Amino acid sequence: MAMDIWRLIVSGIQGPAENMAMDEALLLGASRTGIPVLRIYGWAPATLSLGFSQPVSRSVRLSEIRARHLAWIRRPTGGRAVLHDMEVTYSVCAPPGHTLYAMGLEASYECICAPIVAALRTFGLDASLAPRHPSGIPTAACFTAPGATDIVVAGRKIVGSAQMRTRIGMLQHGSILLRSDPYKLFAVLPLGPSDLQAVAESSARFMTGLCEESGRIVTFSELSDVLAASFGDSGGRRLEAGELEPEERRDVERIRTTKYETDGWNSLR
Repeated sequence: MAMDIWRLIVSGIQGPAENMAMDEALLLGASRTGIPVLRIYGWAPATLSLGFSQPVSRSVRLSEIRARHLAWIRRPTGGRAVLHDMEVTYSVCAPPGHTLYAMGLEASYECICAPIVAALRTFGLDASLAPRHPSGIPTAACFTAPGATDIVVAGRKIVGSAQMRTRIGMLQHGSILLRSDPYKLFAVLPLGPSDLQAVAESSARFMTGLCEESGRIVTFSELSDVLAASFGDSGGRRLEAGELEPEERRDVERIRTTKYETDGWNSLR
């Protein structure tokens, strides 16, 4: 059986526009080379990302974002708002000719989530894919309602993911929470003052973080290393660590300045 070769890019902590542009540039790169890419990264400052179709006016309190010195951006993928703060973020890009693309949406989610579940289990967590019938509370925030494409521990969401598919390939990215902070998340969503406490307390029953569940401090670097090792150990896959190619770096700059740093994109809805 032929080995499935993937690229591994550990790009560290970066700003929101750079992060989204890099994911998109790596999707372009995968379409050119035919080689899938796993990227592992983080965010600074803490950033609220909106799903592609979320309307800004009904999904975020921009005044509170500014007051808390946070950032916000629109993702190319769907879903609801995610606060990227105390987490490790991953993305997987695969070209149309790869088996991940061919196997369809649901199966590809399961395939990508399997090594993430395995990574969490190395920390002693009883992690698994969420049940097919989601539970939770309906809000504009992603982490309040575990769905069939999420990863849970004791029924509480610890990983949320989103995927998009185009003619040039597929991109899936997701957040692996180190620590959960529902109060910080809901403070920047359009809730009345009387609702914030109640909704934050309710949502805490449906979301959790790796540090809370493992009972110890897990660093960004530690989880990144375990995650990369887990992907490399599964499914006949071999990861080859490297950097962005020159053409990909040019793509990042172009996409960042013409798309993710513009109001035309971020205020699209």
